[in-house]
Amino acid sequence: MLLFRYSALTFNGHRIHYDRDYVTKVEGYPGLIFHGPLQAALLVEFAAKLHGDSAPKKFSYRGVQPLFEGGEFSINANETHAGMELWIANAERQPTMKGTATW
Repeated sequence: MLLFRYSALTFNGHRIHYDRDYVTKVEGYPGLIFHGPLQAALLVEFAAKLHGDSAPKKFSYRGVQPLFEGGEFSINANETHAGMELWIANAERQPTMKGTATW
């Protein structure tokens, strides 16, 4: 439901995010694909929560590989001298999205 609603909110009509039959039977993927910007939003929200609910002054992100629905994933962070490194990892603990935040 989250993927469908995010598609509607962002006017993203690409069926790989909400049509399971299409994405598996036509595109050949194992499941629906999480939007890159949705993953980035999860990262920046996590960063703010870890930093006393303070939004970062600068946030950048880069997709590494697709994140498919149906499996567990984790949102992770490490403090650095410059701010915070963040990443989303799939069930195999491989990064799917990486980001950095500074305050």
